Amino acid sequence: MRVPTTLMVSAVSCAATLATLAAPAAAASADPDNNGGDRAVHGRADLTGREEVPGPGDPDGSGEFWYQIKHGTLCYSLNVRKIAQPTAAHIHAGKRGVAGPVVVTLKTPTHGSAKGCIKAKPHQTTANAETVLTDQELKQIASKPRKFYVNVHNNPYPDGAIRGQLRHQ
Repeated sequence: MRVPTTLMVSAVSCAATLATLAAPAAAASADPDNNGGDRAVHGRADLTGREEVPGPGDPDGSGEFWYQIKHGTLCYSLNVRKIAQPTAAHIHAGKRGVAGPVVVTLKTPTHGSAKGCIKAKPHQTTANAETVLTDQELKQIASKPRKFYVNVHNNPYPDGAIRGQLRHQ
């Protein structure tokens, strides 16, 4: 069967127009922190005492940190095992083997687990720097998670009992 040339040109033109309109929408939804896209970024970290820098961390301790970033918010679940009562938990900036500054404070897993959500904000002040996650920090965690780690502290290990590098899931 022969398709008329006019019909073929119209179909190709329509497909090209749809592709042009869809490209910006696809780019926006692929941005993990576009505050309106539907795509979520999922990641995790496996925490151990061996990963602590400077060590030593708790040789028996372990844990998991699971997170999702969507609509400008980081939601997480933190579970710890075989460590003394936790006193604090944070996300720090720093590659594996490097101790870095606190980016944001997490809920302390006082009974072995903690969950929470942190809405990113455009700015932070020196007074709230440890409790506010900036939009820029959230974008960096979403795009380069291995440059960040989770650290859980307790009295026997005040510099950190267990630690784990973030990674995409």
